[in-house]
Amino acid sequence: MLKDLLETLPRPLRALAIRFDRSPIDSVDGLAEFVRTRSLYIGQTSLYGYLKTRMGTRYREHFQDEVFAESIRISAVKVFGSCLGDLSIFAAATVHTGASDADGVDKTGALARHLFSDGIDIGLTDADRVHLPEGLAETFAQRTTETLWPNAAIAGNAFTGSSTDLIRFAPVVDEFKALDEEIVTNSIRFKWRDVREQLTKRIDGQAILTDWRARSSD
Repeated sequence: MLKDLLETLPRPLRALAIRFDRSPIDSVDGLAEFVRTRSLYIGQTSLYGYLKTRMGTRYREHFQDEVFAESIRISAVKVFGSCLGDLSIFAAATVHTGASDADGVDKTGALARHLFSDGIDIGLTDADRVHLPEGLAETFAQRTTETLWPNAAIAGNAFTGSSTDLIRFAPVVDEFKALDEEIVTNSIRFKWRDVREQLTKRIDGQAILTDWRARSSD
């Protein structure tokens, strides 16, 4: 399914590895890894947590059903795409806040598109990519042309798609979605707050921008 080195770890160790990594992020590749792994983590934990809460004590029975398990897999791919889009925007905007010249502004949208495409290419198998919403890459590219980058780096301004799409794509009947929307969206927004704090503490925006300029000039 979703490819990532973290997938080779048991789930508790995987969560700890993600949460307690404090190494500096000072390159485009390092930023791309952060965006990809956190998008995967937030998407999966938010979706599975919602489903477990909604199903109650019978969640194991539902998860073992082959048809339903496949619907969860497809939903997880779609939610991952939404999470990846939001975090790519926030990460690129955060790099921009560390830029010292206008060239940083010009390259912000291109960096966001790179983070997004890298996440799709590395984070998903060929079999999973077919489940992404049609035109997702084009929609994201358009989003980067319309984003107000200074605003996107502030609080949760960039995280509009994932909170909506978690409810939208979850394999839950519409009646329950309407009842659950507020608590579910608040839950994923809370998870994103921790990710934003991690990134802003670890990121070296000027170093990443220098790396990005060097790549762009090759």
